[in-house]
Amino acid sequence: FIENDFNEANTALCSAGGSFSFALSDGFAGFDTPAGFARFNRAIAARVAVYRGNFNDALTALGQSFLDPAGDLNLGVYHVYSSSAGDVLNPIFEIPTAAVINYYAHPSIETDAQTNAGGTVDGRFSSKVVKRAPFINDDLTSDLGVTVANSSTAPWPIIRNDELILLRAEANIGLMQYSVAEADLNIVRTAAGLDAYTGTDATNALDRLLYEKRYSLFAEGHRWVDMRRYGRLGELPLDRAGDIIITNMVRPEDEVSEN
Repeated sequence: FIENDFNEANTALCSAGGSFSFALSDGFAGFDTPAGFARFNRAIAARVAVYRGNFNDALTALGQSFLDPAGDLNLGVYHVYSSSAGDVLNPIFEIPTAAVINYYAHPSIETDAQTNAGGTVDGRFSSKVVKRAPFINDDLTSDLGVTVANSSTAPWPIIRNDELILLRAEANIGLMQYSVAEADLNIVRTAAGLDAYTGTDATNALDRLLYEKRYSLFAEGHRWVDMRRYGRLGELPLDRAGDIIITNMVRPEDEVSEN
């Protein structure tokens, strides 16, 4: 149903003329015409196709999206925030050195971060979290504050070029085209200051993909979805006896029939 909606919308966009009759937010800069919005449409459609395992369809959609292997990895469409009347501030932003913050990263994001041959840690780790005094709450401990949003009006990504490149790698892995996938993995990997992969094959391709997605898309809402799709929820950390890893999103009571 979702895939069909995207395809129908894309058909409409392709015959919608040169401009919209309404204004879009600044988060759609560069995508605020029917043609530009269609590229955004194809980007999200590619994500849906990958989720469904329709890898050839994903590659077709990606070819019609704004994917640019030589472009800015942050190019994309964003939610925007503002301090103007009637607008809201980015709820993820916190001053990372404040005495109390709400958002902490799991310690494994540090212990699992790779380093290059010179010993420099993955740049995505150092740019998205900050070390601070350990905080303990309800038997959970972390010393890593989340800094993905660097101000109260920082935009928040809906989808970025970084993800599109990784989706193309994922589709090619699904089609067993490992050398092609490796080239895309290395685009985002080397941008993070890590050494390029070699020898990507059936034994390591998925592990490499999930690592790159974990760090490139940290805090953007993909990790649990990716691990569930590949049957790897059991690899997510559990820190307390009695905790469980959910396999389905819990439905709000208001949506559950009394019957």
